[in-house]
Amino acid sequence: MSTPKPLKVAIVGGGISGICLAIGLLEQPQLELTIFEASPTFTEIGAGLALGPNAQRALQLLSPEAEAAFWHFATGNSSPEFNKTWFNFRRQAQGHEDGLELGSIENQSGQQTVHRAKFLDALINLVPKDRVQFGKRLLRISDHGAYTVLHFADGTAARTDCVIGADGVHSTVRKYLLGATSPEATPVFSGIVAYRGLIPMEIARHSLGKYASDAYLWCSSEGMVMSYPINSGQVVNVVAACYRESWNEKLYVLNTTLEQMRKDFQSFEGIPQEIIKVYPIAMPSFFDDPRLTFDKLLGDAAHQSQAACMAIEDAAALGILFNKTYFKGDVSEALSTYEKVRLPRATKVQAAAARASENINERIGFSSNVENPIYKVKSEQGKLTIEEMNA
Repeated sequence: MSTPKPLKVAIVGGGISGICLAIGLLEQPQLELTIFEASPTFTEIGAGLALGPNAQRALQLLSPEAEAAFWHFATGNSSPEFNKTWFNFRRQAQGHEDGLELGSIENQSGQQTVHRAKFLDALINLVPKDRVQFGKRLLRISDHGAYTVLHFADGTAARTDCVIGADGVHSTVRKYLLGATSPEATPVFSGIVAYRGLIPMEIARHSLGKYASDAYLWCSSEGMVMSYPINSGQVVNVVAACYRESWNEKLYVLNTTLEQMRKDFQSFEGIPQEIIKVYPIAMPSFFDDPRLTFDKLLGDAAHQSQAACMAIEDAAALGILFNKTYFKGDVSEALSTYEKVRLPRATKVQAAAARASENINERIGFSSNVENPIYKVKSEQGKLTIEEMNA
């Protein structure tokens, strides 16, 4: 009896979601796996990446080596009393330099962040080089019934049995699934702009004092400013978000001016103003129409915000479904099961992210402790709790 040919699986996108999925599928002998990455090499922005307990457990399912890579680079809060703290929330109040403390959100492992680029490098080392093709910017997909063909900008094409889109918020795979002209195929501007920056810890300690070494979020009606340590406590990662009526730029990430950032956050006082002295980058936030189908998509291609955590969960789920113990050769059945399992949770995460676009202080990760003023939101019904997020 002849051995059946391996099933060809194409992963479009070599970011954290695509690499994690590859790691989850590598050990399956019935699969022939290839990552198609648009860039000439693996690239990642060197900013902070926070993974909650849910993603940490998903890494355990994916690979002991992947989990070890995370904990090798993970940085938590420095203060012992912040050991289980995700963020300490403070509200801007005139005359209060430190803000008024609202309270803290806690979880099993507290705030755990990695330097995104270093973590990706460690994950890349777990994937054989011959499983990756660079310079493959996907233009279109053609369906031939029994197989699918990927067409790339360099004029080449690749035949495959299964395509999984991990190609980010502006996903070409998603446009194929929904139709390029479908309003659900293109993400829309959420009305929020985020400034990002990295502050060396020695500078942060001088400017922020005790607030440099732990995770804090200052909020007001104008926006929010958050900071937390990364890279073994050598750097403070800063994200400051504010409202913007529209985004008319062609690029989605821009260098901007300190003057513009100060203008956007002029209502903030004290510690947040010290944080804002970092050189900023403006980055718009995008959200999808909630009717987006979930089949064959993961990570930013499927659900922005909490995307890295969700991508790792996605990858773990697909890794189980394509495991030789469960996979019987029917790709449609496996992907259909993936959608049935993942869609309810991903939809709830995405809905919470969409609510945050209306009130950026209504962050993903509430608590069932509704007596805490942090958790007083416009609608208690159906909100995503921190307990559910970390489940």
